[in-house]
Amino acid sequence: MRLLPSYLLLLAAVPLVAQGAGPTTSASMGSVTVGDQQLYRLALRPDIPIGNWGVALDLELFIDERGGLSDRSWEFGTATKAVDTILRKLYYLRYGRPEDNTFVNIGALDQVTLGYGLIMDGYRNTLLYPGIKKTGLQFHRRDIRGLGINAEGVINNLQDFQEGSALIGLRVSAKATAKLDVGLTYAIDLDQYGGLVDGDGDGYPDAVDAFPGDRSRALDNDGDGVADGQDIDDNNNGALDADPRSGLPPGLIADLGRLNGDYGDAHFPLDLLVDRKRPFNKEQVGGDFFSILGFDAGYPLLESSRLQLKLYGQIAFLLDNGDALTLAEADSQGVAPGNRKARGLGLAVPGLRLGMGPFRGQLELRHFRRDFDANHFDNLYELDRARLDVASGRAQAKDARLNRDQSLSGFFGKTGADLYGMVDATAAYQYLAGADDPKQQLHASARLSPRLLESIPRLRQAQAYYQKNNIGAYRDEQGEPDGFFEPTPDTFYGYVLGLEVNGGVALQWDTRFLYRHSAAGGLERQKVMTIETVFTF
Repeated sequence: MRLLPSYLLLLAAVPLVAQGAGPTTSASMGSVTVGDQQLYRLALRPDIPIGNWGVALDLELFIDERGGLSDRSWEFGTATKAVDTILRKLYYLRYGRPEDNTFVNIGALDQVTLGYGLIMDGYRNTLLYPGIKKTGLQFHRRDIRGLGINAEGVINNLQDFQEGSALIGLRVSAKATAKLDVGLTYAIDLDQYGGLVDGDGDGYPDAVDAFPGDRSRALDNDGDGVADGQDIDDNNNGALDADPRSGLPPGLIADLGRLNGDYGDAHFPLDLLVDRKRPFNKEQVGGDFFSILGFDAGYPLLESSRLQLKLYGQIAFLLDNGDALTLAEADSQGVAPGNRKARGLGLAVPGLRLGMGPFRGQLELRHFRRDFDANHFDNLYELDRARLDVASGRAQAKDARLNRDQSLSGFFGKTGADLYGMVDATAAYQYLAGADDPKQQLHASARLSPRLLESIPRLRQAQAYYQKNNIGAYRDEQGEPDGFFEPTPDTFYGYVLGLEVNGGVALQWDTRFLYRHSAAGGLERQKVMTIETVFTF
């Protein structure tokens, strides 16, 4: 059983206890992998409502492979670690409920959408849970002072502010007339590289850090277990490193050169040109912010208990910094070449949103210019903020992957239904055509309803989903584009199952699959799975 290190564990594996009228408590146990370490996790989750307030704690212990208690989540060595330790114990603290006029939630965030979703749609901060817990903030205030003005916002992780890398989303909306509503949405990632996990805080992401738990060491170019700073032969070729990046004082390098001249390379070999990787280091790269500003308007055409039809439109603009790098600058900073200022706008007009009994639908005509892409801040954003190529150690922020620079036009459609109160299914498809290959995406999900689950012995949860973005954008060795369901790094699918073992005891499986480039350069499938035994009492 393995979790993809530093990548993905969705909230579905950890049940949210319903925010009901009285206190409830659940406990779970299961095996997880955090970084490169296999740990056994025990968690106790009391959920306590107090009037309009509610708090859910997540009290956990990790046991390592030797049976000893790990200090993970109980570290107080520095002020930063102490704050993180305390916040890890908080699953959420809320005031009000999502349907109330005033609602505030601190902790885990799930399925956050601003406006009609052109900018932020389905965002969540729980992708790395429980290895990495993010303490976010979500709020809304409707009809402020009776003026018909609404405000809402989201922060992905309060701890990120200490490193200047938080994601912030804000939205203000109001009634322009009795029926016409208008809105302004702004979302900004202060530093996209904040998505690269660096457990020991030395600047090198864990994926390229040979010693991810030791701040004093990081790189091991030849993989011999000796850090480059203490290794006199970083490429293991038998010659003493004497190049400018060896760390030796210039005077000593000169002396070594004289010895080499006196005794010859055969007896005193020197390596004056060591081939070392230059992986990404946050401390050597300035923050890379990226933001999107959008406007929208909506007008209800039909409003009744059985039928709702709304006409709307959206427009959004990319607001990026001028972070273009030369090849030499990119190489020295461990950044993938091609960084540049992202520009463009997205227009979704007209749009129709339909609600008809158990059926719901959405249809938009879309036109994107230059680098714009819809739903930039989505449910996988914490994974996509910045990607790291393990083979080269180079990092690439998400805005650098928007490099399309052409106009696209097409449609986006989404449909869903609660089929006879048994199955809730949703599917969404986008097709945009331009000068090059069309830009397509497909999302689909289905889950069994509580009503149907009650009629199936022992089964308490069943859900499956599939997602693929940028269909046809990847090329194989022959230059052919990927097929509709052919796996790429933008493919993600999985399922969740819950089975009752006895009263108050259940087993939960959360299995998901994604693809990434391996160190050898090929595409490999990563299976992410957790199995937990959950007790509710």
